[in-house]
Amino acid sequence: MKKTGALLIGSALGLVAGQTMASGFGVSYQSVSAMGTAYAGAGVLSENASNQWYNPATLAGLKKTELSVAVHQVWVDTHFEADASTTGFSNGPGDMEDVEPFVGSGFLAVPISETMTFGFSVTAPFGTKVEYEDNWGNGLSPVGPFSGDFYSTESDLQTINLNPSLGIQLTDNLNVGIGVSYQTLDADIENAATRLEGDDDAYGWNLGLTYSPDDNNHFGVAYRSSIDYEVEGDITFKTAGPIAGPHSGSTDVELPASLQLSYAGDLSDRTQILLGVEWMEWSSLDELVIDHAGPAPLPNPAVEAFDWENTARYSLGLRHGLSESTVLRFGVAMEESTQGTNNRSAISPDSEKVWATIGAGFEPMENMLIDVAYAHVFVDDADINRADASRAPAVLNGTYELDADVIGAQLSYRF
Repeated sequence: MKKTGALLIGSALGLVAGQTMASGFGVSYQSVSAMGTAYAGAGVLSENASNQWYNPATLAGLKKTELSVAVHQVWVDTHFEADASTTGFSNGPGDMEDVEPFVGSGFLAVPISETMTFGFSVTAPFGTKVEYEDNWGNGLSPVGPFSGDFYSTESDLQTINLNPSLGIQLTDNLNVGIGVSYQTLDADIENAATRLEGDDDAYGWNLGLTYSPDDNNHFGVAYRSSIDYEVEGDITFKTAGPIAGPHSGSTDVELPASLQLSYAGDLSDRTQILLGVEWMEWSSLDELVIDHAGPAPLPNPAVEAFDWENTARYSLGLRHGLSESTVLRFGVAMEESTQGTNNRSAISPDSEKVWATIGAGFEPMENMLIDVAYAHVFVDDADINRADASRAPAVLNGTYELDADVIGAQLSYRF
């Protein structure tokens, strides 16, 4: 990701933000079986190989080689209602073009001894694909331009995470796990003033444990480290002359650490109550310091402040075995927002959310498991009031209305 100049700062936000219906620009959609219970209990159950993403210690509960592949289709509906009193001119639309992200992930579990299971996952834990309609936001004159175009027109951020892990059964009641992540980031971010293109790769780690003090109560805790990038690429200014570029540049980006707490309580032989808390350290995204090769009068380095807040998602779920081959799942969750009115991102209009989910698992034949799930995400209306100096006089003042629907399907096969 490359930054240069005051208007470059405006685009810096885009490289590390996205519209994904999770806190900040995280992507929750990894496991379909976990989504069925709104991710409650995901870090303590060993339902299939996908649970390793939430806690590598769950691998120790898998005693057969298993391959799981999950796919999610997401529909996000976003509308922006500009505050007409801000400028006194007519306002443009705030809808995004129809972008319906398709998220896939894959997981492998291979027992290597009676007490050790190796795991490998391929996921996309952060990302966005957003494109606004032209001329959106608050009108800046009787004939335009419109303020929203200076905050965001299009963003495409992708990460891919490769995560080998090892789960170890220490005792009948205690399992531990550890993993290493190799993650790539690729971004193409654009607004009315600048376009940023950059990429990098980096490493992280994760560890966890599960503990069952008795036959009916099961606890899990897992930690995933932050990942630090030094993103390098190009920035182009949409203006004539040598200032336009492209110019080389770089900035450091820290994607957040997370802590996952899980509980599964056996209410009967067939029914479990599930609880979960996921905490994410979004406050690590404090500011970006951008070094670039652009000419004067562009400031160097340029600095973009974020001041995002840490978030937590609280989940409650129920898992019920309807028969030996069919499982039903239900869940609700409340997820906090990284942002408020004065630091809300046009590229990531984050707000508090409530998830309502339902799912089911089937075993149509021996060693084959099929999971399906549906989630509706209710999002609080998100006010924004931005008057960034780097985008003057483009004041962005109004309210986002958002919600989302997700369906998922997952196939697991045990060898």
